[in-house]
Amino acid sequence: MKTIKMLWSYSMIKKWHFLIGMVLLVLAVATDLAGPLIIRRVIDDIIAPSLKGTLDVNLLIQFLGLFLGLAVLTAIFRYLSFLALTIGANTVIRSMRDELYDHVQHLPIHFFDNLAAGKVVSRITNDTEQLRIFYVIAVGQMLTNFCYLIGIYVALGRLNPVYGLAALALVPVFIFWAVIYQKYAAPYNKKIRHLIGEVNGKLNESIQGMSIIQAFQQETTIEKEFDETNEEWFDYSQKFTMLDSIASYSFVEVIKNFSLLLLVLYFGRGYLAGSLVVSVGLLYVFVDYTTRLFQPIQGIVSQWAYLQTALVSAERIFELRETPMEVEEKKELILTKGEVTFDHVSFAYEEEKYVLNDISFTTKQGETVALVGHTGSGKSSIMNLLFRFYDPAKGAIYLDSVATTSVSRKSVRKQMGIVLQDPYLFKGTIASNVSLGNKEITRERVRQAIEAVGGDILLQNMPQGIDEPVVDKGATLSSGQRQLISFARALAFDPAILILDEATSNIDTETEEMIQHAMSVVKEGRTTFIIAHRLSTIQYADQILVMDKGMIAERGTHESLLKLNGQYAQMYRTQAKQKKA
Repeated sequence: MKTIKMLWSYSMIKKWHFLIGMVLLVLAVATDLAGPLIIRRVIDDIIAPSLKGTLDVNLLIQFLGLFLGLAVLTAIFRYLSFLALTIGANTVIRSMRDELYDHVQHLPIHFFDNLAAGKVVSRITNDTEQLRIFYVIAVGQMLTNFCYLIGIYVALGRLNPVYGLAALALVPVFIFWAVIYQKYAAPYNKKIRHLIGEVNGKLNESIQGMSIIQAFQQETTIEKEFDETNEEWFDYSQKFTMLDSIASYSFVEVIKNFSLLLLVLYFGRGYLAGSLVVSVGLLYVFVDYTTRLFQPIQGIVSQWAYLQTALVSAERIFELRETPMEVEEKKELILTKGEVTFDHVSFAYEEEKYVLNDISFTTKQGETVALVGHTGSGKSSIMNLLFRFYDPAKGAIYLDSVATTSVSRKSVRKQMGIVLQDPYLFKGTIASNVSLGNKEITRERVRQAIEAVGGDILLQNMPQGIDEPVVDKGATLSSGQRQLISFARALAFDPAILILDEATSNIDTETEEMIQHAMSVVKEGRTTFIIAHRLSTIQYADQILVMDKGMIAERGTHESLLKLNGQYAQMYRTQAKQKKA
């Protein structure tokens, strides 16, 4: 019931379109049902007398003209109603998709940790498309069929109340059938929608990791996993199709034939007994309406599958829509210095499984802090907290003595720039990937940022310069070129705090030297955090934090840590030996 109410609330976005469409459908049904009554008049008032030698040609032409006019009106009303319903449905789905996309943008990062991207995509695309079909086809057709049912029952009741009441007795039969169908069809639909999400998830995962799959010759394994999910979807779809076919066609067909048999017996017996006098035209009307009675019933039955699918899709959509967004504080952060303080910070991605334990350090304006340590030691988790992708479970993080949890996430992130180990580039141009659509970043500023990180190398052999097209993920660019664009992006936004997450690990020595020179210029007055495995790149850091199992094992400068002869010194000597080898 809750899902239906929410669907109804969405339909109010274009309520006039739906209302007009429904009115036009009612008019189409009325004009269509008037047709058999005209045929009856033709048979009884024109055809029957003509058998005795009198044919009123003018009256025949009038009736045929009226019948043709009603047929044309029916077609026009149906066309206009379909147009109104389609415009309304498309507008609703457009609004729903916009709202869902906006909602997803404001969901916490941990939501995406637990749900594959393909499943989110499936809900925004496939499930909303099912709702569009529901609004256009299911709602329109069901309304049409219900109008036909009401109109036919009213007509039969007026023509012959006894037969009309007998036909009305079929309603409880179909209500009972609908309840049984709902009981068995709903689980199938839910499973089918779930498996479609799984298929989309596996497709997304496979496409994203195609290079790894092919590099390790895992095509057969991945194909087998996909085939298993696809086969399960096929099995459930087959079961649902069999159930729907039996319920939608076989059952209705049997009832229809049985009703026609009762019609013949009722009128035949009455005629033979002399208690029921019926003309040929009236008998035609009864046969026509009785036959038509089962067309809307069969239509409702066939559309029931759309309704079931739509309700399941709606549940999945509203489940995503009702996922709590991040609560944003209204207070804005304005940095004047760029000082960062971690005050006894502890953090866990999963409850009680801490990946950071009692982390405390202070970074002053313009300082460079390096985080080193083995994989899983907590380096990236510190960056995630700094960006407020997550908040500390214990302790607090301060920027210029302001707790990050007391200000909006956007204002925190606005003060920061980041360069990742594997930079993400969007489809567009080099310029659009540097500015990311920020109107404050001019083309001149884009050029300056690129030049600061070695624009000559980046733009060589690119005839269109900063307008050179970039495909998805920058697949046609080298890793060094992608990294340079990522550096230029960070510099163009002029952040108070700069974060380099393994930013030089994928760059050759020559490019690294150029970036190191550029960074020595742009770091002036800017607080910089560097996560690095190559210790040779952080020798001049003001402070080095050695992470081990979520704790700070050592801290100091490069020279002081070497004198300490601890973990850092051991890692440095090991890398020096590997470099010589």
